Amino acid sequence: MMDEIPDPSQDPSGSHAAQSLGNTLRWAFELDESPAIAGATFLTREIIPGARDPFDAIAGGTATLRQLEDLKNAYKLLRTTGATAPERSLAARLYAATIAAGIVRHGAMITRQAPAALARAFEELSADPEMPERVRDLGSLAADALGRMKS
Repeated sequence: MMDEIPDPSQDPSGSHAAQSLGNTLRWAFELDESPAIAGATFLTREIIPGARDPFDAIAGGTATLRQLEDLKNAYKLLRTTGATAPERSLAARLYAATIAAGIVRHGAMITRQAPAALARAFEELSADPEMPERVRDLGSLAADALGRMKS
């Protein structure tokens, strides 16, 4: 039997509202380590609900090609609309990482960016000490694959 979604109007104690608020606060505290990642994590979890964070979603190897395309588009938007420079910078790296994952994991080019621009983005991604090792490795693998595609 499936769990029923509680009807808040039938909950005079307000416990459903308290539970929802508790989930929101728990999510906010989980993201406390880096304010710049909050927006990206929120967008990521909207597209891949089980993802721990953007890095897990991109480099974990389980995202479908469609999910990577959706993530790429979300990070592209965040890259231009992020509230802070660190948020926009992170979004740019995540944008490049989703393209890299498309190439490495699915053999698909999910962008119309010029190969030279992609090569620079992958090189910067793989050299960025702020990125987790698995994301840097993905950047290196994508750069190698892009090189093979061009030759």
